[in-house]
Amino acid sequence: MSTLADRLNEVLAAEWACVRTLRRAEAKCEEPGMLEMLKRVRKDCSVNCVNLAATVRSLGGHPTDVPSVRFSLQLTHESLAEIMDMAHATQQHIIAEVSGLIDEPELKNARASLGLVLQLHKEDIRWLQSASAA
Repeated sequence: MSTLADRLNEVLAAEWACVRTLRRAEAKCEEPGMLEMLKRVRKDCSVNCVNLAATVRSLGGHPTDVPSVRFSLQLTHESLAEIMDMAHATQQHIIAEVSGLIDEPELKNARASLGLVLQLHKEDIRWLQSASAA
C-alpha cells in the first residue's frame, strides 16, 4: 500500500506534466490573449508544484521532479486543441486525486495548501474552457 507521500508524489508528477503540457500549448498558440492566459495557468501549476512538494516534505518524503509519463504524452504533430485536451485531463485528474486525499488526518496541516491546489485548478479549467469556446 502506498503512503500519503507516495500518492502526493504521483499528483506532483502529474502537476509537473501539466506545466510541460502548457509550455507546449504556449509554443503553438498564436492568439496573444490566449497566450497570456496559458502563461498564467502554467504559473498556477508551478505554484501547485511548490505546495505539493512542501506537503510531501512535511510527511517525510522526497518530492519528485519528474513529470508523469501518463500525462506527458506528446503526439508527433499535435494541435493546440489536442494539447489543451491533455492539460484538461491532467487538471481533472489532479482535482480528483487531491479531493480524495485532502481529508486524510495526516494532512490536516496541509489542507490550506491542498485547498489552494484545488481552487487554482478549478479556476484555471473555467478560464481555459471559456477561452476555447471563444
